[in-house]
Amino acid sequence: MLCDGIELDQSGAVVTVTIRLPEVTHTQMQELIAECEERVRCHHGNYFVFDLAEVTFLASSCLGSMVSFLQDLEHVRGRIALANCQDNVAFVFKVTRLDTVFPIFEDVKEATASF
Repeated sequence: MLCDGIELDQSGAVVTVTIRLPEVTHTQMQELIAECEERVRCHHGNYFVFDLAEVTFLASSCLGSMVSFLQDLEHVRGRIALANCQDNVAFVFKVTRLDTVFPIFEDVKEATASF
């Protein structure tokens, strides 16, 4: 069960993950990733857009969970895109060079179109 402030909406193979929390903890990210994995296994979700418009802080351990999930998605040719990143969150992805792994888009529509 996802905590309040995190929503998943699926349309076909595309799952939009909207996080309406200022900070995301490692535990919250683990719960979210478990739900995303369920979407892959049971609902054929292969493409995930993480809408981070309201996130101002992402724990570094969350990045590891996201990378691990992306590796699992490779088995089904899935992908992850990020949308609406605030500057400080985008900076974390850039400084860790994960912006080359997780493409960052201006909005959800643009991220969805990338699939």
